[in-house]
Amino acid sequence: MSSVDTRSLSSAHTWRAEYSFVAVCALLGIVYAYGQSNLNFIGFVSNVAAPIEAFAAFAIGALLWKMNSGTRAGGMSRVYASYSLGIGLWFVAECTWSMYPLAFRIETPYPSIADLFWLIGYIPLLFAMLFQAWPFRELLISRKQLALTFGMFVLTILILSFTIPPLFGQGQELAALSVSVAYPLLDMLLLTLAIPILLIFRKGAYWRPLLFVMFGIILQLVGDLAFNQSIFTSTYYPGSPVDLVFDFSYLMLALGFYRALKPWHLGGV
Repeated sequence: MSSVDTRSLSSAHTWRAEYSFVAVCALLGIVYAYGQSNLNFIGFVSNVAAPIEAFAAFAIGALLWKMNSGTRAGGMSRVYASYSLGIGLWFVAECTWSMYPLAFRIETPYPSIADLFWLIGYIPLLFAMLFQAWPFRELLISRKQLALTFGMFVLTILILSFTIPPLFGQGQELAALSVSVAYPLLDMLLLTLAIPILLIFRKGAYWRPLLFVMFGIILQLVGDLAFNQSIFTSTYYPGSPVDLVFDFSYLMLALGFYRALKPWHLGGV
């Protein structure tokens, strides 16, 4: 197959994947809109859908790592391995979270074992971003990037100042308070890496699939902040719009890994 034919076929697969992503997101939006008037239904849908979506992201990411393993992939092997491990831990967390209402017929406690897997999952994701950005570290110390980093630092301080202090006034037990504080701290740490990486690699065709991964992680962080706020205000319920943000996040991650994977199946581009 010629390189032109391969590129055309790759482009067709890419557009098909993106159309499928938009269609699934639209369907989920309709289901969630209907479910707000039927909370038992949408709670069940949310608890079933999230682990499936997380598994899809993990499975495609793990396959991408397998296809990029060894010396031929250079430093990308450890990047994809770290992404896969982090998303895999989040998949276990989603399964654990859903196990309480679906298997045990009880409300998911807070904190729970699921939070342990979610928090540990941040570590390999952090390393994945560092591994990805390290070869281009010179770009991070340009005047423009330093200004962006400073802006992200200021934004981080502002967000943390609004999210963390109120937690200490809720009278939570030490375990719950520690988890509640850990999420926004880790979210902001990942966000300060994700935004610069997003801007650095936005023009590179080779890196473009990983932009979807960055968007997926950013959606996770947005979902975490919204979830913590809804917990704080006692407005969260299974199947709330906050859960839809996590659904979109896992689908975005799966799309990003799939787009990065396709050239391997098509003989390279």
